Amino acid sequence: MNSKINNGSHWKKAALIPALFALAFSMQCAGASAGITAANMPMEGRKFHVLGTAETTVSWWSFDLGIIGVPLGRPPVDEAERILLEEKGGDALINLRYFTDRTIILLLTRHRFYLKADVVQFDKE
Repeated sequence: MNSKINNGSHWKKAALIPALFALAFSMQCAGASAGITAANMPMEGRKFHVLGTAETTVSWWSFDLGIIGVPLGRPPVDEAERILLEEKGGDALINLRYFTDRTIILLLTRHRFYLKADVVQFDKE
């Protein structure tokens, strides 16, 4: 009599498929963007002096289902500008350099905003 003993190998194979799906779903890509701009407000005709360079990084989270993402807070871009202005006691920012990136961990996405700029103070007229 030729009988095969089933040691449960088909269950191991069946469990492997959901495990691979879960692994692929949890390991998503990260993205980034960068840019520069001249100033955070119109500077034409205004006299100013540079107080120094400042930089900061702020972050926020979102809930991401792959097709749709829901932010868990507003992007704190205004907060980043405020931090730089308060650090040097300035009135405006020039020569702004920034980058954003995101890291996806399971269903949560961490967004990061880095800002570096020269802080200026307007001359008294």
